[in-house]
Amino acid sequence: MSEEEFRMLAVMAEYYNTSGGEVIRACVFKPRSLKPVKPLLNCQAYSELKRIGNNINQIARHLNSGMKEDAGEIKKIKEDMNRLINQLLHDR
Repeated sequence: MSEEEFRMLAVMAEYYNTSGGEVIRACVFKPRSLKPVKPLLNCQAYSELKRIGNNINQIARHLNSGMKEDAGEIKKIKEDMNRLINQLLHDR
């Protein structure tokens, strides 16, 4: 097994929360596939996370400049974050 294949096996084992040997046995001998433990992050969720991160950075800059915070914008971002977290946790 090459170093790259070994790294890929380690990633798969972590993803499926099992050992490398079990991943190999499942691929070679078992008719069923392993079930992932970690949910996959879809492109839309990733884009939303980036947007929320940008908003948080803008608010931090705003607060650090000594200006008064905008409670409405902070509330909107908090609601967006909670919605996205719920989507990621319950959309498997």
